[in-house]
Parts: sequence; C-alpha cells; structure tokens
Amino acid sequence: MNYGGRSLEVLENVSVDSLVKLAGVIDGANEIALEGHELRAMIAQLNFLRLKPEAEQEKIFSGLAAKHLPALADQFRTDPSALSPSMTLMNTVSHTPYFARFLKTPGGQGIAALHVKHMAQDPDVGALDTDRIGEVTQFLSTLLLLQGMADVEQADKMALMHKLRLWVQVYRGQFAAGTSSRCIASLTSDPSMGAYMMQVKALLEEPLYKCGGTNCARATSTGEGQLLQCSRCKSAVHCSEEHQKQAWRSHKANCFQVTF
Repeated sequence: MNYGGRSLEVLENVSVDSLVKLAGVIDGANEIALEGHELRAMIAQLNFLRLKPEAEQEKIFSGLAAKHLPALADQFRTDPSALSPSMTLMNTVSHTPYFARFLKTPGGQGIAALHVKHMAQDPDVGALDTDRIGEVTQFLSTLLLLQGMADVEQADKMALMHKLRLWVQVYRGQFAAGTSSRCIASLTSDPSMGAYMMQVKALLEEPLYKCGGTNCARATSTGEGQLLQCSRCKSAVHCSEEHQKQAWRSHKANCFQVTF
C-alpha cells in the first residue's frame, strides 16, 4: 500500500516543506505524491509524524504554523470543499499559540464563518468517512471557540445544524459525534457547555497573555499591564527579562520567526 505516495520511504520523511508541498503552498507535491493523491499522501505523512516523539511533532507543527498560516488561509478561502489540504494542515496546528494569534490578525478573520459555509454547502461532505467528519468538525469546534459566530450566515448555520445533528446520531460513541456535539453547542450558545468552552478557549490562548515563567501567574487579563512579547514568535509573553530567560530552555524548540 503506497498511501498515495511515490514510496513509503518518501512518505515517512516528514518535514514542514513536505507537508506544505502536498498542500500546494509551494511547488514539489509530485516529488512526494502520485497525481491526484496529494491529500491522501498528506494524511499518511501526518499519521507517520504522530508516531514520532511529541517534541519532534511540535517542532514541525510550530514551524509550519509560524511560516505558512497566511498562505494556508489564502488557499482555504479559494477552495469550497469542506475537507481540503489547507484545512487539514490548519486543523493540525490549531492547538498551537501561533494559530490562536493568527486568528486575531486581519489574515485570520472570518475563517470560522467560511468553514461553516464550506461544510453547509459542500455536496460531498456527507460522503466523508467517520475520521474525516471528525476532522472537519474538530476544526470547526476550535474555530468557533476562538472566533465565535461573527459573520456566520443564518442559512449556512441552519443547513449545517441539520448535518451535525445527523452525525451525532450516526456516529454515536465515536469521535465524530463528540466533535459534532461541540459544534452544535457553540452554534446554539448552549449554556450547559459555556463554562467548559470558556476553559478550553482560555487554555488555547493562554500563552498569548500569561507569563511563561515557571509558576508565574502574571497576565494581561489580571491587570498586570503589557507583558514582554517574544520578538521572534510573537506567541509567548513574559513579565520580565528574568522570566523570559528562565522560560527560554523550553520555549526555544518551538520558537520560530512568524510571517504575520
């Protein structure tokens, strides 16, 4: 089984460049994947990457997010499919502080509303298997937590709600049902899920406003004023140069120059 790749050896050689090549962000997808199988090959590479140590995974995810999120978002806007290479990669790095910060920039605006539209209007979304349904709904649940429902069109919301409720029933007990339920909770502002969703949102955004120093509770949200932002990644803050130096040992592996 080649998983859509030129060879198993090529697919196992996962890097930031190989992933963005398969997404079409830079040229060279034909070096890795058979024509027409780029998404399949990308999913295979991501599965191989998840077999590696967590530190190695996070270094690739952080490097990809820091450098390529703007280009991935541009591609996402031009591809109406619910499942696309750009969506897959953005979902893969959506847990990083780079992604949370990117959504606050002009280049990241409106992605949640657009993903709702893609899922609501793509006629092929119903043919996706349970893993892919879980993927597209996981991405939407993260987007709705971080961006809310601003600019979501009512017609798209209603069309998608029908699909989400169906997936909750069809995939009962599976990952796709859980992610679909979280999307429903966000789209309906379910009060029973409010506290949980706020906790997850705070966890995703915490590196952007809370000092990264060991056991330091200083944060912009607690009235501590402006903290020192990492000038390179712009996705970590510290209350002092001392705490910045203290945190550098753990921070440096995933600190990359951002393009946004």
